[in-house]
Amino acid sequence: MLVTNGKETGMAILTGYLGTYDSPRSRGVFRFSFDGETGALTAPELLLEAPDAKYLALRDGLLAAPVRRGSRAGLCLADLRASGGPCVVEYLCEMTPGCYTAFDGDRVYSANFHEGTVTVYRLEADAPLFEKRIEIAPGAGCHQVLARGRFLLVPCMNLDEIRLFARESLAPVGSVPFPKGSGPRHGVFDRARERLFVAAQGDNTLYSFAAGPEGFVPAGAEPLLPPDAREGSEAAAVRLSNDERFLYVSVRGENVIAVLEARGTRTRVIQRAPCGGDHPRDILLSPDGRFLLAANRNAGGLVCFAVDRETGLIGKECARVDACEGVAVVLDAPNEDAQAAPGAAGKDG
Repeated sequence: MLVTNGKETGMAILTGYLGTYDSPRSRGVFRFSFDGETGALTAPELLLEAPDAKYLALRDGLLAAPVRRGSRAGLCLADLRASGGPCVVEYLCEMTPGCYTAFDGDRVYSANFHEGTVTVYRLEADAPLFEKRIEIAPGAGCHQVLARGRFLLVPCMNLDEIRLFARESLAPVGSVPFPKGSGPRHGVFDRARERLFVAAQGDNTLYSFAAGPEGFVPAGAEPLLPPDAREGSEAAAVRLSNDERFLYVSVRGENVIAVLEARGTRTRVIQRAPCGGDHPRDILLSPDGRFLLAANRNAGGLVCFAVDRETGLIGKECARVDACEGVAVVLDAPNEDAQAAPGAAGKDG
């Protein structure tokens, strides 16, 4: 049964998946339902026992996530289209679980915060095989992998830069510097791949870049929080609305979702809305942009908010379900732009 403000409903139902940190109550990937008409949610139920599946990527019925098995770690790939339940294949070749996974053609990338690496897996018959490990630096804080044209971009939080690699050969080709202590964490491109917006965890700033064939030109920086914000606050996930007019950034500590208006590469904060809990991680817009889901790791669970598509502002809470250690959230939706998840895992990887 779907629940929204205590009422039962059910139309335009989508399946959602929640990735979690490992704990006695959260041993993997959970599945829930989302009503695209009302914002109603069902309580998440365990789908895959996959410890530390704290980031999710979903494409064409294939769900990718980090996984830890004892002293080994790597990639878990679940075929959700299989009859009789998910068909799961794992490849364990990492020392610690990654904090980000992403599909790119016949590859899957795993960014590893602690190891300072990106592990590249190649898909063959929907099974992952090790292709290469990109070594950056121990403790570099690799937090994401983004593909654009001939480039792979790897935000390295502890190096205050985005490392650039050739998308085909995976060879290093340069970097994009950030201010010292800024801690670039996750970015999102517009649909044309001409604008890049990067949320920085260290200084809680959203940086804008103009993207060209040869690189990325700084175009602006907008503080996400007021000067009197709670000490220790840290930006987490960033999302761009499908009409590309608004950006949404979750900020832990202050426990808000910052809403920014985007005009070209210029941005400005227009709202700081409560996240509905403690320690917001991933956020996700519904395919039509009418709702926003927020996964709160420490308290508050998975929360759905109404969104005004004209103003971009976050409105009333529509539904809430209990979820422990929630980090990443994806929807099995036909709109692929809504699935371009830019990040969820935290400073602790």
